[in-house]
Amino acid sequence: MGLRETFRQNLIYYRKQAGLTQEQLSEKCDLNINYIASMECSSSRFPKPETIDVIASTLNIRSSDLFVEKGCPKTTITFDSEKFSKEIIDDFSKKFLKEMKDFFREQMH
Repeated sequence: MGLRETFRQNLIYYRKQAGLTQEQLSEKCDLNINYIASMECSSSRFPKPETIDVIASTLNIRSSDLFVEKGCPKTTITFDSEKFSKEIIDDFSKKFLKEMKDFFREQMH
């Protein structure tokens, strides 16, 4: 896989990991949404180093992370945000209920 394709896939991957839409990322980076979309859709659109730094900073990753092949699993193409959200909510709910039970148990003793 080439450098540009690795960047493209990692951009999509880390944006989704951050829970951001293209529009949200563009706003946080102060970039045009069409620019973000074009970088994700085509490996022919490649940003300047300064722009890469801004994007990486916004995603809370190192700029170099956007170029590491191991960081871009092909599964991100089929990223299921509903399933991911449900897993987070389920996990939070379980932890919250356990903490509430423990709290009330302590209050009763």
